Amino acid sequence: MRVEAITKRAVLVSHLGYDSGAPKAAVVVGLADGLRARIEDPDGRPLGVAVSIAAPAPVAGWSSVRYARLEFDELRAPGRYLLVAEDDDGVVVSEPFTVADDRIPGLIVSDITAMFRAQRSSGEIERKDAAARFYGDDSGRSVDARGGWLDASGDYSKFLSHLTYTRMMSPQQIPLCAWSLLTAGRELRSAHPGFSTSQYPRLRDEGLFGADFLVRFQDESGFFYTAIFDALTKRLEERVITAPLQDSVRTQRWQAGYRQGGGVAIAALALASTADTDGDFTREEYFAAAIRGFDHLELHNRDYLFDGEESVIDDYCALLATAELVQAAAERGDDVSRFAAAGAARAASLAGRLRQGDGGAWLVGDFEGRPYFHAAEAGLPAVALLRWAQVARDILGDPAAAESAAQTAVALLAGTLARTDAVPNPFGYPRQRVQPLGGQPRDAFFFPHENETGYWWQGENAGIASLAYAAAVASRLPGLDGGLRERLRRLRSDVVGWVGGLNPFDSCMVQGRGRNGVEYSATYQNTPGGIVNGITSGWDDEEGIAFLPEAAPDGEEWRWAEQWIPHSGWFLLAVCAG
Repeated sequence: MRVEAITKRAVLVSHLGYDSGAPKAAVVVGLADGLRARIEDPDGRPLGVAVSIAAPAPVAGWSSVRYARLEFDELRAPGRYLLVAEDDDGVVVSEPFTVADDRIPGLIVSDITAMFRAQRSSGEIERKDAAARFYGDDSGRSVDARGGWLDASGDYSKFLSHLTYTRMMSPQQIPLCAWSLLTAGRELRSAHPGFSTSQYPRLRDEGLFGADFLVRFQDESGFFYTAIFDALTKRLEERVITAPLQDSVRTQRWQAGYRQGGGVAIAALALASTADTDGDFTREEYFAAAIRGFDHLELHNRDYLFDGEESVIDDYCALLATAELVQAAAERGDDVSRFAAAGAARAASLAGRLRQGDGGAWLVGDFEGRPYFHAAEAGLPAVALLRWAQVARDILGDPAAAESAAQTAVALLAGTLARTDAVPNPFGYPRQRVQPLGGQPRDAFFFPHENETGYWWQGENAGIASLAYAAAVASRLPGLDGGLRERLRRLRSDVVGWVGGLNPFDSCMVQGRGRNGVEYSATYQNTPGGIVNGITSGWDDEEGIAFLPEAAPDGEEWRWAEQWIPHSGWFLLAVCAG
């Protein structure tokens, strides 16, 4: 299955619809100057709602087609609608779309929770993982590694992180999803209280299921294991505890440092210890596991990094861990001083990495001075800083520390907005400052193909959703400039719309929702409610755009059409926080 961008005259809208109080946008394709637009009801009656129209323009590198952005925030009344656009060559009408209170969480929360439940380790895999062996170890020792979620449509591994051999590309996987499910439950009860008795318990219980796995997947000395991996063979006897390199080469470096899943595992367990019920383990056991992990990595983190050098990812993962530990310890009435000291040091380190350039702020990622960029969690530095600001203000009683952390987070997001708005960008897709391997830093829509992994790049739905969640949290900060607050809210809505079908391919990337969804494999099928990797730069042209392109060889479909659990974890947060 190959997918082409829409180039004929069309009006693209979010397939999922729009929340009543959220910013709303659509994109017109291929119409000329003098464009007019209006909103009608399903019977064709104009409603008189204001529609702002940006001048049509192409996106450099994507194609010569001209796009025009429409905004219609004033449309708040629940109902079904049409967007009608016209120029001197005629009229084009959108597909019908829905506006409603809680429209997006009403569709998405249950879908994603059900997807995670379907991705649970079970059956023969669960029986094998009950006594998981170590790669290259004939001693017979084993780990009870039951639980957790299988990583992707075509990968039945269980990862705290993969790409752990890199300095700035390790993504947070199972721990992130456990933390996101628990955090999403809290966000949902706050932003959408009507779901408190329906979806909240499901989110909490699924998050605790992830925390249960993390307890089991912790060595008695305190570190967490990085992964159970079968080298993509799907053979049970090949499932071993390891940390893989490129080409599925397995290693005996299975200890997870802060950036390799250990930091967010600590955060998830600390958060689980504050839940309103137990899982398979008690809240006391979650807290104890988090403390063991923190104490161990404070002493040994560098020992577990392939190059022995910490990067920005160690900073923000450790910062999130300390923030959740401060919260959990304070709720128990325990001393928080050592967590507070560690968190303050990590927040200061992140602030020291901040650079202001003509194109907007960015972070120094490593000791070589490269800019930080990430395909799966570009928003996590800001999320960690904002979480730290919250506990510094509310628990530590340190408004200066809270303000400093919040200012760093806002500067990072303002930098993202500056890059996003620096070029024609009608869909509002977030842009990053990237640096290809052996190249110079540049601002780009998509992740560079040439990078330190040697092979890994794919659609970035997790990464843009992480920025959407960070923007939603930052938009709630008191004293924020009103224009910036609204721009952050619009960033969040643009990302939700992009994943929900408002993109150049008119494809909804949530399995089972919307139109023109893509298929990954007849053998390794996608799961209803899950989210595919998504859109990338061109196969041969990194200034271009692609979604299952004709130029890609067979076997490369995973880069676009395969589902991966971090996409769902981050998108869930973005939806629940809005």
